[in-house]
Amino acid sequence: MNIFNSSIVSNTSLLFSLLLLSSSTISFAQNSRSDNLASQILNGQTLNLPSSVRDFVILIPNEAHESPLLPKEQRLINQPYVPQHLFAPAKINIAWFSGDVGHTRKVTLEDQNSEKIFDTSIKFNSISPTVEFNDTGTFSYYEQGANKEDLNFVMKGTITINDPRMQLNTNTTLDSEYEMMSTLMVPTKDIKKYTDLLDDNKVDVLGQESFIDLRETGSGGANQTLLVLGSNSQMDDIIAVFKKITASLPYG
Repeated sequence: MNIFNSSIVSNTSLLFSLLLLSSSTISFAQNSRSDNLASQILNGQTLNLPSSVRDFVILIPNEAHESPLLPKEQRLINQPYVPQHLFAPAKINIAWFSGDVGHTRKVTLEDQNSEKIFDTSIKFNSISPTVEFNDTGTFSYYEQGANKEDLNFVMKGTITINDPRMQLNTNTTLDSEYEMMSTLMVPTKDIKKYTDLLDDNKVDVLGQESFIDLRETGSGGANQTLLVLGSNSQMDDIIAVFKKITASLPYG
């Protein structure tokens, strides 16, 4: 799906984007320790893509629909979409991959004028149609009514398509020529099995961070690992690997 929008991003929208970017690394920490792409997502719920990336897949993690306001924590990671806030170059294709076991997720995308421009349902271990973003601005997406116990909870995220003149893409951690990037969350105890499988299929780990999931109350160390991935393989081949991994995860 192509998005064609001739409007110029307002100064207010650009200021919002800059403020979000500048504050993203100092809040929402979840036991991350190293300074890499994965820890940036855990700490700030934000990822800034290099200009080489043409395709990006946003992960809907397991238990993404659970509200943080419920008495007992059910989420594993601190955001309903990984990353929740994405800064990307223009002419990028973006899709959503659902790892939320046993649920069908919905994604409604709105433009800067709060007009719906994309709406889809995604079954577990499936990917949505791609959306091509051609114009700069901040787009929002969401799912209402995702949690029956907290009817006010809304899963929501943003995609900011960068104006090159603003130089919003300040990510110096990654200097790459990868055309496709994505994220995955896997159990830490099985990390070698999954990273070996990714490597065998020409998917590189660009960053990883292990953390204690939010519903874990006892000690025992980090039990989940967030992976940031890059590849130059065909999208269908990469998603086939993701589906194989996600189908084998012990989440329920």
